[in-house]
Amino acid sequence: MYATHSHGRVAARGEVHAHGGVARKRASLSPLQVLCCSIGAIVLIANARRALFPKESYLGSFWSTTTSKPRGVKYELRTLPVDAKAVADDDTITVYVDMVNPHESRNVPHEVREAAVERIKARAAKNYQKADALQKIIVDAGYRQVPNLSGEQVLAKKYRIRLRGIDAPENAMPYGKEAKVELVKLVQGRTLKISIYDTDWYGRLVGDVECNGVFVQEHMLNKGLAWHYTAYDRRMELAKWESQAQASGLGLWALPNPEKPWEWRKEKRTRKW
Repeated sequence: MYATHSHGRVAARGEVHAHGGVARKRASLSPLQVLCCSIGAIVLIANARRALFPKESYLGSFWSTTTSKPRGVKYELRTLPVDAKAVADDDTITVYVDMVNPHESRNVPHEVREAAVERIKARAAKNYQKADALQKIIVDAGYRQVPNLSGEQVLAKKYRIRLRGIDAPENAMPYGKEAKVELVKLVQGRTLKISIYDTDWYGRLVGDVECNGVFVQEHMLNKGLAWHYTAYDRRMELAKWESQAQASGLGLWALPNPEKPWEWRKEKRTRKW
């Protein structure tokens, strides 16, 4: 691993080399200098990324564009406060999302935006007939003017949300009414964070729902007011929460032989034929 110089001097390879009969040391950096240079380069790259891709920050409702979403999540919704009537059954919620965010507002049809502005003016002038006609334009397009957290009327879009991974008893089934009452009690008057995964056959958005720090599906399973819907979701944590409620005999698990809601619906369809 060593080279012998023609004048008899021995030099370690990579440290000394001959050029025109003169031996010169090759420049090298100390480990500390290499570390400082690396840190400096990282800081420069980070600053450049912040300048080119500033983090989005919106007030109110928004489609989340962060990259820290759980696997499979396409986007997130932040809703306006939920009305009690928004809970059609025990695993579906109708929500409204404020159109203030640019990701949503750019998709609002011009006639809807114009109708919303004119409706506010009509109501202020107590021209309720005109306001009602404008409201029909807004509602027919899937939007609505609703109060936000400050009580101001804002333009919002309507979405129907199917709770992912659970299936609650139908209203006509044992514990169906109890399940609906529990869900209403949990979400009424509160804003929701919804992680959207997919759209089902009925046009509903399928998602995980968080309310005031509570994972709604976990809450319903722990109360024994829903089944783990294994046909569409195999998450182990849902199975665990169902098993715990079953072992404790909570809710529908107090019944000797609780009927699965999907089997109940299938039998009902069969009877119709």
